[in-house]
This record gives sequence, structure tokens and C-alpha cells, in this order.
Amino acid sequence: MFKVLSRLLLVLLVVGAPMSAWAKVTFTRGTGSDPDTLDPHVSSGNSSAILIYDFFLPLMTLDAKGEITIGAAESYTMSADGLTFTFKLRPNMKWSDGVALAAEDFVYSARRVQNPETGSRYAQWFWAIKNAQKVNKKEAKPEDMGVKALDARTLQYTLEAPSPIFLEVMSTFTSAPVPRHVVEKFGREWTAPGNFVSNGAYYVTERVPQTRITATKNTHFYDVANVQIEEVSYFPTENLGTAMNRFRAGELDTTLNFPPDQIDWLRENMPKELHISPNLGVYYFLVNNKKPPFSDPRVRQALSMAIDRDGMVSKLFNTGVTPASSLVSPVVPNYKVYQAAYAGKPMKDRMTEAKKLLTEAGFGPGKPLKVVLQFDTLEENRKMAVAMTSMWKPLGVEVELANSEFRDLTRRARTGDYDIMRWAYFSPFADASSYLNLMRSDDASNYSGFASPEFDKLMAEANSIADMKRRAEVMQQAEKILLDTQAIMPIYHYAGRRLVHTYVKNWTDNPRNANLARYLRIEKPK
Repeated sequence: MFKVLSRLLLVLLVVGAPMSAWAKVTFTRGTGSDPDTLDPHVSSGNSSAILIYDFFLPLMTLDAKGEITIGAAESYTMSADGLTFTFKLRPNMKWSDGVALAAEDFVYSARRVQNPETGSRYAQWFWAIKNAQKVNKKEAKPEDMGVKALDARTLQYTLEAPSPIFLEVMSTFTSAPVPRHVVEKFGREWTAPGNFVSNGAYYVTERVPQTRITATKNTHFYDVANVQIEEVSYFPTENLGTAMNRFRAGELDTTLNFPPDQIDWLRENMPKELHISPNLGVYYFLVNNKKPPFSDPRVRQALSMAIDRDGMVSKLFNTGVTPASSLVSPVVPNYKVYQAAYAGKPMKDRMTEAKKLLTEAGFGPGKPLKVVLQFDTLEENRKMAVAMTSMWKPLGVEVELANSEFRDLTRRARTGDYDIMRWAYFSPFADASSYLNLMRSDDASNYSGFASPEFDKLMAEANSIADMKRRAEVMQQAEKILLDTQAIMPIYHYAGRRLVHTYVKNWTDNPRNANLARYLRIEKPK
């Protein structure tokens, strides 16, 4: 009788319990291209950033509004001279496999980022740390870096000079710790499902290339009690039309993007699901500064002058983006962007000057400039490339369009196998140096091959100035050098373009496009 009553009671409890208490809550997230890697020290690009923020917890992190807050650290202090930061880790922190996480894991990770064999694209972000740049260039030993564990829960960072953005940098995904015991066991395969170990709210349990990445809630996460979504599935979808269709069919809870030409329909039919807001991204053309004739500033200037950014943005991308004549985003605080010299001039005058520059560079009716323009498979990139063909045609420029997957585009950028290609950068922190340091001659992400000793000198100076006003003035001088030679061609400043179902709660639009799954909840109608 007791067993029967017990079973009956269990049935009544199950039937009477709300579905949220028993059903697994899965968040389906549409992303862009499939990430090359989920290793936070090696990864680059906007498509992988949100995944890594879901998986890893740096000392500093982002809150539900995309603003900087404490992460793995429960507190920190800064010395009076601004040269020493001391972080206290949260107590009893663990990796997703249950192994204890200690301060030495952060020391190991900081050194790993600077190890040139790691191939970190953003190692330079941390060169404010004493001897970090020397370690990266094999001019010092890893042990010489200004980072050490004072005890199991205390970390100390010593800087080369005061850095007003150090805490911002320490919130980026590249600063996240990685599990040494797993990395050394599996090598580059440590991020594969079954091997994957993280310290964030989720860890990877499944990966089907070009199809899906599935992550499960980490029961060892320090704040697991407040993580309401049990599982996140990330669906890489480069075709924006497909992404929008999957969203409308309910297969995706959010999308990273949508076709620009659908904006009017969305505004009329799905206004509550439509999210457009300024962000820290810039769309630009990467120009091969090492390859003739693009090594000639006159050629780069002529091509850039002939681009009607205002017309193109209004006709092709009427989705909140703004024409760009600067590399640094105008939403970056404490900085006034430098505008390229052609900005504000009538297109007729710009075309006249562009033709003159190309003639001076040796091109004309008998010798047309030939350009191979690389772009990846997104429809808006194709439209952009086609628009370039018509804009450069009056200059006598012959354009060959070359479409490829984003992986191939990335490979070409890193190897210098291109003339001009579409590129983009989404800054993980709100500071002009994030953009400008990309163009330093010693930066691993300087795919343009641009090299200017004066630019490098100014950026090195700016990176050691604590006064924000003076620092901004020096960076403006550096941006002037960059734009006066059109080492790159800014096209437009991004706006975040998201589709988010109304049942996804706690979603807050923000410039970093950071909406970590740990802060969200799903409340689908019954």
C-alpha cells in the first residue's frame, strides 16, 4: 500500500508541477560563420565572440547590459601609481569537470596568450602588462611577465605604465583562463566535445561542423543557481535569408543578422522582434599595402574617394548603419574620430581628383587599373561588391569579383593573398586603441601590411598615457596618418541588427552586442 501511495503521490506531483520545472529549456541562437576555433586565446571575429563569452569567465566580464563588471574575480584593487592591479578570485571556483580553478590557471593563460606558438591574434591587447610584448617577441622568458599568483586566490598584474583601459581589456574573451590540465593532455583537440572544459556558464557537448554547436549548463559555475537556460544551441547560418526564415518558423530564438532589404517588411510585420542599435563594429575594405600597385597611396586614395558611401548606405543598407570616413567608431567614448580628407566633398569633385591621382600613378585608358575584389557569401557583401564595380568604372578600373567562404577570406587575409577584400572589425571594448592598434606594424592582426614608423610611435606613446584627453589627441594624430594614405578604406559603421523573439526575456541591446545566455530566460507561451 505504501508503494502504491508513493507512486500516486509522485504522479500527482509531476502532473501538478509547472513545465519549466521539468522540461529542458533550450535557447537556439543563430550565429554567422562557423567559428574556426573555440579556443579563447586563438579565436578571432564577431561570430565566435558570443559563444566564448558564454563558455568562459575572465577576471572581468560583461553584465546583462553589456557593461564591464567583475567576473571570476570577486574584487580588485589598484595601486596609487596605477601600475599594479591585484585581483581576488571568487572562493571555491571550479572548471566544468569539477577540478579546482586557481590563480595559477590565470598565470598560465596570460603566458599562453603571449607565447608566439599559440598564435593569439589579440596578444597585443595585453602589452600593457610588464614584459608581455617582450615575451611575445621571444625577447624575455614567460616567467618575466608581470603576472603572478600570490596565493591560490590572489593574482597580481604589474604594468609597464598606467593604463586607463586595463580593466576593459581584462574583460575580453582573450583574457579568459583555459584549463591547463586539459590543454596539455589533448593539445589542439582540447576544445572538441568530450574534451572541452570551461569555467563559464556553459560547456560544449556537441559540435557538427557548419551545422550546430550545443552547450550544456555548467553545474560547477559559481552562479549556476541564477542560470535559467539549461542548453544553448548555436546555428551558424551565413545566408541571411535562411536565418530569417528559420527565425520566422520558430527554429531560432534569435538571429545575428537579417537581409537588409527586408527591413521595411520587418518594421511593419515584426516590430517587437526587430532590434537595431549602434555598436562598435566597422565595415571596411582591407587593401594589400605590400602588393603593387596598391602599395601606392595614390591608388588607394583614388579608389576610396570614388566610393559614394552616403548613397550606398541609403540605398543598400537602410538599417541603422552610418557612412564611415574613419576607422574608429563614433560611439567610442572619450574620442573624436578623425575624418578622411575627402569627407564632405561633393562626389563630382572627388571623382575629378580620383582620376588625377590614378593618372599620376600611371593608369589611364591605355593602362587600366585591375582589381580583384574578394568578399564572402553574405548577400549584402555581394551587393557591396557589385556597387564597387559601378563606382570604380568611371575611373577606368576593371574589377574582378571573387566570392568565397569566410574561412577562405580569413586565410587570404592572413597570408596576404588578395588585392582588396571586404573586412570588418567589432571591438570587444570601447576604446579607440582597439581599432588603431590593428594597424601597428607589429600587430598580428595587421593584415593590410601597412607600416608607418610614425604611426607606431604615436600608438606606443598613446598606450602609455594615463590622461584620457591627451591620449585621445595622440591617437587622433595616428588615425590621421592612417586615413590620409587610405591604408584601409572605411565603408560604414555597423548597427546591431538582431531578430529576437519576444519570449526571450532580459535581452538588452548594447554597443558590444553582448547578450550572454546566462542572463536570459525563455518564456514561451503555453
